[in-house]
Amino acid sequence: MDQTYDSLQDLSLNGSYKNCDSSISDQLADFSRLRISALTKAAEMSPLVKEVTIGPNSPIKKQEIVIEDAPKNIETFDESLVEDKVREDLRFTLLMKNYDNKLKESAEELFNDLIEQMITNRADAMKKFSIKLSDECNRRTLEGRVRKMELLKSLQDNDNSSLLEQAKQDELQSQILKKQNMENMNRILEEQNRATARFASITDSHTKICICYNELTNLLQTEPLAKVICDKYITAINAVISTINSIMESCKSGSITDKEVKQAEVLSVNVENIKKKIFADLDLHKKQEIQKLKELEEAKKKEQEMKKAEEQKAVEIAQAQKQAAASSKKSTKPMFYSSKNYSNYEELKTFLESYESQYKDLLENTNMKKFRFDCQKAVNTPVNALSSVSGSHIRDKYDKLYKLLKGERVQVLDTYVTATQHPQGLYYCTALLAKKIVRQGDLLVSSNPEAAFPLAAVTAALWSQFPIFGKLLEANFYRQCPYLVPMFLPQKEGQTDKEFYLSRGYTYNEEGVVEKQDKFLKRMSGIFRLNCAIWIALTPRFINTVNPHGICYAWRWLASFINLRPEPDICATLLHDFFSVCGSEFFKNYGKQFVKVIKLITTDYLAILQDIDEGGPKTRLEVFLQNVLKTGQISPPSGLLPPNTW
Repeated sequence: MDQTYDSLQDLSLNGSYKNCDSSISDQLADFSRLRISALTKAAEMSPLVKEVTIGPNSPIKKQEIVIEDAPKNIETFDESLVEDKVREDLRFTLLMKNYDNKLKESAEELFNDLIEQMITNRADAMKKFSIKLSDECNRRTLEGRVRKMELLKSLQDNDNSSLLEQAKQDELQSQILKKQNMENMNRILEEQNRATARFASITDSHTKICICYNELTNLLQTEPLAKVICDKYITAINAVISTINSIMESCKSGSITDKEVKQAEVLSVNVENIKKKIFADLDLHKKQEIQKLKELEEAKKKEQEMKKAEEQKAVEIAQAQKQAAASSKKSTKPMFYSSKNYSNYEELKTFLESYESQYKDLLENTNMKKFRFDCQKAVNTPVNALSSVSGSHIRDKYDKLYKLLKGERVQVLDTYVTATQHPQGLYYCTALLAKKIVRQGDLLVSSNPEAAFPLAAVTAALWSQFPIFGKLLEANFYRQCPYLVPMFLPQKEGQTDKEFYLSRGYTYNEEGVVEKQDKFLKRMSGIFRLNCAIWIALTPRFINTVNPHGICYAWRWLASFINLRPEPDICATLLHDFFSVCGSEFFKNYGKQFVKVIKLITTDYLAILQDIDEGGPKTRLEVFLQNVLKTGQISPPSGLLPPNTW
């Protein structure tokens, strides 16, 4: 319809343009014919007009010219008339030319007015035609829409019957499908209900197992003895956990049967029985532990009684020394060591030499070079890595060294080492560990005093489990630092200076030059501070034994040391280290007796030392002791491990 409308509009517009052009041409043609007719008539009348007929020069009274009579008298004209006639013709010609110009101007004005009028008329006509054509198009559009609606209505009426029939068939088919779907859904729901019941039963069993496992985990964290007990049942517990996890994985895939349900129930019962056995064993161990604690308390009481007796003895010895020094300072001979301490030193020295001879063949066998290297790595790696970063870290290093000394298989980096691979391997590893720990005092503790405490904790724990190791360790301490005996060996007759300095703990370099005093004091301080840390170390809870080389040995050393004749530098250095490391523990355990010893050292011992020592160590010791007497306390050493660290 829109295309028909456009065609009609184009046709109407083209026709109107043609009609307009035709009327203008006809009018212009009529105007030309009018002009030609006027000029023709003027030419015919010009011979008859003798004077001006229009304008300001025309006569008042016009004479009528009779055209009919003129031809009759033409022949009677004379020459003057001919001249007059020529003159009149010329005038007439000029007049006509003037008229012609005016007529041309009038015609142009008329033509322009006519053109403007025609354009105006054409614009009005086009406007009216456009309005009329638009109305016609709107009317036809509305008619087309009405016809289309009628056509759609008729089509809808025709399709209603067929659609109704189709709807009935669809409804019937839908009811059939719905019935089938309901039956299928019922079957699926029944199967899902059975699967849900199975899954719920398995989940309930899994929950019971998890609860028991969490209870056991909490027990391991809170009860130190639980780990030893649980080790017997760990295989059964792991089997239960592995099986229930497999069943839970089967639940994810949906392939579970009544068999898995029954199996999960049996597993939950098994883990519950294991838990009951663990708790029963733990109760039994607790009772045994209580009995051990009672025995330890009794032993501790006896040890305290011994301490008090030793304290009293030390005070008596100190007083006797004071009286002897006051009576005759110059006549007193220097005391180098006590006979009891020197006898113990000789005994340990002999034991160490005898023990080292037991693995002499292993050292000389070139085929066992790799085995010796592996043993060294098994000892050096955990000792070098030991630090106070955490209790679990200390426990890990202890376990590795414990297994090594027990002859068990130990993994070190990518190597597995067993000390019993060689008959002398266990002797070699034990002696090697004792030397390594003492060497750490020289190399590590001398530059980092805080490193002594984790090393001392592990050492005390190993000492309690391996007495031979402790004996070797003490012998190596005496060999490297004779002031721990304590003893100040004099230079014997015929003894060279090198032999004398070596007996005092000095070292010589490759060029044969003796160690400088400041380096010697620093090295002795490191070894001595490590031994002090062992004296005050606490054994871990899982061992249930006291420190076999505890604080009573520190009191014994102090009493023996202050009874010896003081020597410059070394005595003040070791006493200052002793009070810095062990002072706070001595205050807790000995109280007033310890204060008496400090006062004795401040007055009598420093008075003797004053005559022979003016160096920095003596000044530091004096300032430290005065501060202790002023404040009445000694701060714990920096880096000391808290109780129950591991």
